[in-house]
Amino acid sequence: MPLMKKPAAAVRERSRSAPPVAATPAAESPLKGLVALLLGLERRPDRRQRCEDMLSKEVPWLQTEFFRATDGKVDTIPDDEVSQTWNTKNNSLYGAYEEVKDADGKVLHTAEEFADPGVDYKFSPGERGCAHSHYRMWKRIAEGKEPMLILEDDVQLVFERTKGGMASGASFTSRLQLGMQEATKKKADVLYLGWSGHRDGNFKHMQATRGRKNLVVRRAEYVWTTVAYVLWPEGAKKLLAAASPMNQPVDNFMAWEAREGRLDAYVLLDDGDTDDTWSGGIVTQLDFVGDSDIRKSDGGDQGHDPTEYLAATKGA
Repeated sequence: MPLMKKPAAAVRERSRSAPPVAATPAAESPLKGLVALLLGLERRPDRRQRCEDMLSKEVPWLQTEFFRATDGKVDTIPDDEVSQTWNTKNNSLYGAYEEVKDADGKVLHTAEEFADPGVDYKFSPGERGCAHSHYRMWKRIAEGKEPMLILEDDVQLVFERTKGGMASGASFTSRLQLGMQEATKKKADVLYLGWSGHRDGNFKHMQATRGRKNLVVRRAEYVWTTVAYVLWPEGAKKLLAAASPMNQPVDNFMAWEAREGRLDAYVLLDDGDTDDTWSGGIVTQLDFVGDSDIRKSDGGDQGHDPTEYLAATKGA
């Protein structure tokens, strides 16, 4: 998968003037009363501080609550909530896999095997902890009556936009307001604020809709990343019902539920995102490749070792 949009630190700003600060939403705004759960590991106070400082500066109206992430390296995770292993068959319909070789050059799995019968991987500790963290947040949301915003602590609101110029708290607020209005009309279960993958406009397997397309939100077919999304209680209940246990990394799991029609998922377009935009939305990730506590068991776009977490090798 191509990288998400570049954060501000990776580009030179076109202007040294400060971006406009988002105004407090009006009483009738769909953002009024919206609460964000900021997910982070207790052992990474640096990431939490960066994110809280950014949110305080860019979106001072947003009520934010720190949510302690499950640490896959030390915390006990029930097997009936998140499984120990996962299979690549579903994800291979959308992700590109290559043959995997051992250190001596012996082929352990061909590219075709990733699709059928699929290759079994053990979750990396970070993946399993991340999946369980989202599972716990879903439980929190399912117990309430209002949607909540889930933010991972590498979310970035200031970045170079597809159409040019820099995103900011002001653009985030105005676009999120439009997105919430449209998603509410459509009775959405989840609204992705940052995404990579397939949605209406570039469906891979689903049938494209006819007529004029919505300029704000599009139905998701299969999209990756859980860096920022709004989840409604009904959607949380659907995810919890399906997660018995969660048998994929969390973004794959949510994407598959949407693909199968069990989750009404939409992506929020930034102003300038088009049908050619592979990764878009109103947020990005601070460092998609580098600073992450989550190793990708199948290697991912981060280039991690795709043999490290193989559940078994042929002949073993």
